[in-house]
Amino acid sequence: MKYKFLIIALLICVAAKAQTTSNITPAHLKAAEDVLLASGAGAQLKENTLSMIKQASANVPEDKKAKFIQVMNTFTDKYMNWDLIKDQMAAMYTQEFTEKELKDLAVFYRSPLGAKLNQKQPVLFQKGAQLGQQAVQSHQAELQQMMQEAFKDQ
Repeated sequence: MKYKFLIIALLICVAAKAQTTSNITPAHLKAAEDVLLASGAGAQLKENTLSMIKQASANVPEDKKAKFIQVMNTFTDKYMNWDLIKDQMAAMYTQEFTEKELKDLAVFYRSPLGAKLNQKQPVLFQKGAQLGQQAVQSHQAELQQMMQEAFKDQ
């Protein structure tokens, strides 16, 4: 679930505020907020963002890397900070889970196994990002050829 968290957060920041919370009960929204709190979603957003920036900076020339990281941190702090997106995230969770499911998720995240999952997520996220990067790099020539063929007539 947390792997998708960063992608979802990015999409929320890019998309207009189209979601409405008028049909969501306060109890349902509170249950969603409780899940986000119990799962450490705010801290994980920051950790995952830093990991994403670190991964992206691997392809930046060494003399520009520090500036790249600085700009990306400034941008994400401005547009992807937890205070800006937490309400939208809670509303999104209410659209995907019932109030009871959200309450059950909060119980899970407060259990020993849920705590272990929270602890391991940053490592799993980073390893997953590395797997994706390795897959692209090992087939980069093929991807470049596919792109060239796809855009040669345009």
